[in-house]
Amino acid sequence: MITTYSMELIFVTEARFVRSGKGKIYSLDTFNNKLWERYLHCFERITVVARVLEAPDRIFEDTLLAESSRVSFLPLPYYLGMTGFLKKQKQIRELMKRAFDKDKAYILRVPGILGTLAAYILFRRGIRYGVEVVGDPWDVFAPGAIRHPLRPVFRYVFTKALKLTVKKSAAALYVTSQTLQKRYPTDAGVFQVAASNVKIDDEVIASVPPKIVVDKCCKLVSVGSLAQLYKAPDVVIEAIAELQKYKLDCHLTWLGDGKYKEAMKVLAEKLNVAERIDFCGNMPFARVLEFVRNSDIFLLVSRTEGLPRALIEAMACGLPCIGSRVGGIPELLEPVALVAPGNSKELAEKIYEFVTDTTLLNSQAVRNWNEAKNYHDKILSQRRMAFYQHVINRVK
Repeated sequence: MITTYSMELIFVTEARFVRSGKGKIYSLDTFNNKLWERYLHCFERITVVARVLEAPDRIFEDTLLAESSRVSFLPLPYYLGMTGFLKKQKQIRELMKRAFDKDKAYILRVPGILGTLAAYILFRRGIRYGVEVVGDPWDVFAPGAIRHPLRPVFRYVFTKALKLTVKKSAAALYVTSQTLQKRYPTDAGVFQVAASNVKIDDEVIASVPPKIVVDKCCKLVSVGSLAQLYKAPDVVIEAIAELQKYKLDCHLTWLGDGKYKEAMKVLAEKLNVAERIDFCGNMPFARVLEFVRNSDIFLLVSRTEGLPRALIEAMACGLPCIGSRVGGIPELLEPVALVAPGNSKELAEKIYEFVTDTTLLNSQAVRNWNEAKNYHDKILSQRRMAFYQHVINRVK
């Protein structure tokens, strides 16, 4: 039985939000009212602490609405990057200090600058908090993942900060089964649970895995933001070029947008594979599923990952998948479906292996479909509730 307590949850996240001219706050990611439902089963209300960008001239779909009668915001000044944060650090710190007190529950979604700052303030005040560990800065700032002169410094500082934040937490939810737990352990005896932040339901899971038959052209699909190079679009493009040596006809659809989109188009032109790649930008979830279901192989060869939602969704659709050996991806795929991060030649070889071995292709499809069922929301919601209950008990 789920009990809702008369307690406010303060939820600190790196997610970015926008406020329309009518004063309503929207999410451009997954942090909408649909997501908050899982927390509102236990908490009476939520205050989201996050950056909010003023966008008075933009119009948003109602499905992106991120506030309600039970969800409000502590809007922080909007910034981009470490330099932007440092310019507004004092104001952000003061806003957090005024909002944080001992009669509320706290969940910090980490890693991130805001989560680290919130943990510092709470610890200094003797207020216990829970953490949702959803990523790994050691991989985020790995060579090739971002282009910044201080990348090695960021890698060291943010990895150390996350270790300390998790170590001092009162409860921890990890999106991986073991990967993040090993690098960022809690203190001895602290409650912890593994529960992906993915939401897989009957709408996503195929009734039966489809029979994969590659026609003359192999249809590849990958999903990921192009705001950074975390999802390794450059590696995938290089692999498409490498496949020309195998005389393999293939076409890649990339779903996702960002500042590196034009640079990736230039790279595709340079490697003479522009006609083999479509950059389709962002689109509604239903359209993403449609593209995935109409493809032959799903690719996610990221340089850094937690436990990727897009990969689990593709598995639930009954698609054979190829991923990189980073983060939680090896927890999802078998070794035969993994390649080294940043290695376009190995990726091309693996794609060719899958396409030319129909038995392997379809056995992986069925295996992935079965594995994805373990991430059904009915199963993971029970683990999340145990985590929320523990956070509440620490306050009470």
